[in-house]
Amino acid sequence: MGSAKTALLLTTAYNFEERGMRYVCLKPVVDTREKINVIRSRIGIERECKWIHADTDLYMLAQDLFEQSMCVIDWFLIDEAQFLTSAQVDQLARVVDDYGSNVICYGLRTDFQTHLFEGSKRLFEIADTIDEIKSTCTCGRKTIVNARIGANGDFVTEGAQVEIGGDDRYISVCRRCWRNKRIEQATKNTLPLI
Repeated sequence: MGSAKTALLLTTAYNFEERGMRYVCLKPVVDTREKINVIRSRIGIERECKWIHADTDLYMLAQDLFEQSMCVIDWFLIDEAQFLTSAQVDQLARVVDDYGSNVICYGLRTDFQTHLFEGSKRLFEIADTIDEIKSTCTCGRKTIVNARIGANGDFVTEGAQVEIGGDDRYISVCRRCWRNKRIEQATKNTLPLI
């Protein structure tokens, strides 16, 4: 979070459009922040996209898109790729291998408990390349944890893996700040009784 992943995806789409390249933007429907099928960045830019449902076969979707446009699509740009299933990541790999299309996935590596998302895990296993988009913690170090925060600003340590939210629910921090805040919270919550 906070690394401008979505803005980068939208800028890439704009560049492809300017050059007349065939591309499509996709996003898992589980990201419910938008009520319509758009990818929107926090800086206010947006672009229409196609939804990916949990049961969407991305290989079949690609074939349908190729038939509709009567040509192979050069680029598939996927936002929130952490919400893909392992099978969907494998389907995207087949699109690359069978048709020569390119796929760029933008997403988070881990959840608020530092556990890999299913889609991210599979991407790490089979992606041709992985490029990390860095962001900076308030202490100046590189962020690696997307900490979920409660209404009081404390880090949330339990709950469902997926809880959609933006800056109101998540903050990107380095591992050291994440650990120190959790220690501070644990100490605060276990004050001795007098």
